[in-house]
Amino acid sequence: MTTPISLIRNLLPNLLTLQKKPFHFQLLLISLFAFLVRVLYVIFVEKGDPLNGDAFYYHHASHLLVDGLGFTEPYRYLFGGAQELLFLEESTRMAETTNRHLPVGHIEPTAGHPPLWVFFLAFPVLIGLDSVFTQQIFSSLIGAVGVFAIGWAAREVGSKKSGLIAAGIASIYAFLWLNDGLLMSETLVIPIVAIIVGLSARLYNKNSLSLIVLFSVVGGLAVLTRAELLFAIPFLALPILRNSSETLKKRLVRYLLVGIIVISVMTPWVVRNLVQFEEPVFLSNGSGILLAQTNCDATYFGDKQGYWEYLCALPQPVGKDGEPTDESVRDKEYRSRGIDYASKHKERLFTHAIPKRIARLWGFYSPIEQLRADKLVEGRNFSLSVIGLFQYYALLPLSILGLIKLRHKKGTLLPLMTLPIVTTLVAAITMGTTRYRVSAEISIIIFAALGIQFLFEERVRRAQINTIQSAVSFSEVEK
Repeated sequence: MTTPISLIRNLLPNLLTLQKKPFHFQLLLISLFAFLVRVLYVIFVEKGDPLNGDAFYYHHASHLLVDGLGFTEPYRYLFGGAQELLFLEESTRMAETTNRHLPVGHIEPTAGHPPLWVFFLAFPVLIGLDSVFTQQIFSSLIGAVGVFAIGWAAREVGSKKSGLIAAGIASIYAFLWLNDGLLMSETLVIPIVAIIVGLSARLYNKNSLSLIVLFSVVGGLAVLTRAELLFAIPFLALPILRNSSETLKKRLVRYLLVGIIVISVMTPWVVRNLVQFEEPVFLSNGSGILLAQTNCDATYFGDKQGYWEYLCALPQPVGKDGEPTDESVRDKEYRSRGIDYASKHKERLFTHAIPKRIARLWGFYSPIEQLRADKLVEGRNFSLSVIGLFQYYALLPLSILGLIKLRHKKGTLLPLMTLPIVTTLVAAITMGTTRYRVSAEISIIIFAALGIQFLFEERVRRAQINTIQSAVSFSEVEK
């Protein structure tokens, strides 16, 4: 069986033969290979499989958007009160829900997820390419763009060689391309996060207004893809404050400008939510139900510690008349349930739940059981996930080596460290799962590329030293 290390070893000579070509041309070739990998995965593994969980939401929400219904909750529209049967093994549990009286075709505004991925998936639907398969191919294309973006970001942090190595790793790393065939929003997270990391690294050397504006716009789009990335933007923008050639006042103004532009990009979605819902909603309505599903007996004491349990959200909140409530009202009630449970079990939260959430995120607590849960909830192919897990473990020591070698390089460590830290904090607050790690895996790949580059250059250096020593020894013998 081909191991991740052997794949990387075989890939390096091929990359080095392209050294005479322009960097972006080489990067494009690797990205085309990445696209081929993803298309083959879609055709031979995912084509025809039913969509699960969030992927089902994204696919149907994009259709409803094109149909002129705006961002409409797809489960309630398609199934009405029968939607719970999709998640409950026993139909008798329906009595605990408040959806059973909803008619099929029920139109309810949603902000269950930030909007950008739904918006992207609507593009092929808009031109009549509305099948799941078409969206999977479209998603694979975006995944290939993500590989290109990772290679570019690695060059900004390190060098052209590290950029090509990073792109090569990203092209075959299963935990990236598995998302593409599943229509998960992580597909879009990858290129956006890679671009903003690269722009953050560039801000250390160049602080032009145009670069700051570009960084800010991409940052706003990142937040509209994954809400938690809002916490990363202030740290990724810190290089602006390090430009000693400008006055402190000018640096502060430019730093604040980032926030203004990011908020401006988010404003249409935020305004829509504030107008649409009863309770204040800014980016999404998903945090409340997640807190309810991750703070309960099953996730504190059961076999799902550090994870989530769907049944913990039942019964759904109801209004005074017993009818279903506005999505934001439900989310507020869910949030109260989760926080209330956590406050009553503080010791268990800090000694078991949070440590196991973090350990799950980083693949060190029940990793195989987590992959089985990924298959059940998200429809991930288990065998390919196991390959991804071994690839991930192989990259970790290389990334640590890259981190060690990069720590002395002024100004480039912060962009790569921000995402793993933010991702860890989000997991600690919510839950640990494989796909939550994707933002951090961009940093892991880039660090690993730097580590591989160091090992390769060290090997070349040792070979040169040995050659010189051999030549000297031969010369002495001749004398």
